[in-house]
Amino acid sequence: MNVKISRGDEVEVIAGNDKGRRGAVQSVIRKKKKDGSYDPNRVYVIVAGANLVVKHQKATGRVRTQTGRIEMEAPIHISNVALVGTSGATRVGNRIEGEDRVRFDRKTGDPLPRPDNS
Repeated sequence: MNVKISRGDEVEVIAGNDKGRRGAVQSVIRKKKKDGSYDPNRVYVIVAGANLVVKHQKATGRVRTQTGRIEMEAPIHISNVALVGTSGATRVGNRIEGEDRVRFDRKTGDPLPRPDNS
């Protein structure tokens, strides 16, 4: 399965407690099967400001880490987010134009820019 959402994209949560919340994708997590190949049904994204959970972090040794109650983003399944295009939340398609592959908005047909991953 081709993952159509990448790091840096602006997405909207379309299902769950944070439905309607928008944010940038911080990372894409692809889980593997036992044979080492990627499982297409186990793809998750971490969206900035969405699906916040509280992690209770205990002090470990002499390392100076943040301790106490830490609020952090938890992964969301990729089927529960949609890319935000010019007309709002939309599906993403790919097509060949010339010699390069271009992402486009499935609602309007407008090309979608690739995000800067810097």
